[in-house]
Amino acid sequence: MRRSTLDLLRCPKCQAGSLVPEADVADTAMSFGPAKCVGCGARYSVHDGMIDFATETKELSIAQQAMEQPWIARTWDRYVRPAVDTLLTRGRLDLESEYTVLRTLVAKPPGPIVDLGCGAGIMLRRLSHDLPGVQLIGVDLSRAMLEEAMAQLREHAEAADFVRAQVPPLPFNDASIGAVIAVGVVHFVGELDVLLREVQRVLKPGGRFVATTYEPNAITKSVHQRAGLHPRDEAALRAAAEKAGLIAFERVKVPPFLLWTVERP
Repeated sequence: MRRSTLDLLRCPKCQAGSLVPEADVADTAMSFGPAKCVGCGARYSVHDGMIDFATETKELSIAQQAMEQPWIARTWDRYVRPAVDTLLTRGRLDLESEYTVLRTLVAKPPGPIVDLGCGAGIMLRRLSHDLPGVQLIGVDLSRAMLEEAMAQLREHAEAADFVRAQVPPLPFNDASIGAVIAVGVVHFVGELDVLLREVQRVLKPGGRFVATTYEPNAITKSVHQRAGLHPRDEAALRAAAEKAGLIAFERVKVPPFLLWTVERP
């Protein structure tokens, strides 16, 4: 983990203190060892460049439990994700098109990019290739997904740092992030208002939040909710963003798929 990434983080326990390596390490990187909050003294392990904030987690939904299966993580980008996308969009939106729109909306971020719910890291790999020099940070709760993402980035000679955390809150300092992307994540979040307030807090002025999700179907909505999913329509997304103080709502719609973006003033 680059020291520049560690400097962006704040303690999720006290939600105030900054983090420093507990032992003397090089100025540029921290691969192993504990990091310590200078405020409350909480300690977090760093292993292979990933910091682990998820020492205590809430009960996982059925969908989140599935993400912890190593075989799902290993096959996610090649098989599982394309199958899910085809099911949701009826084959009308592929990964290349989704990434092209996302990359366009991210534009030139005024700081680091956080991939919230980065999964196996496919968007991070593409962003690392297309935006050399931009600091990239992947955040996910699934250890299996993060381990696969780290392996894939090493294999493709791309660079990013990783944070294991259950969000919200977001473990970053105020006005420290240039863009937050959340591909296929919003429908896993029950408290969208809370998440978007956190997004507004961590974004720099002019920074963007870019997310993909899907609209609810009246017939299957209750089934999705029992699985721990929270699909929302465009009006609900727009209202939640406005309530959080985020502006300039835009969207690309391929029913039931929605790719949308908002901005911190």
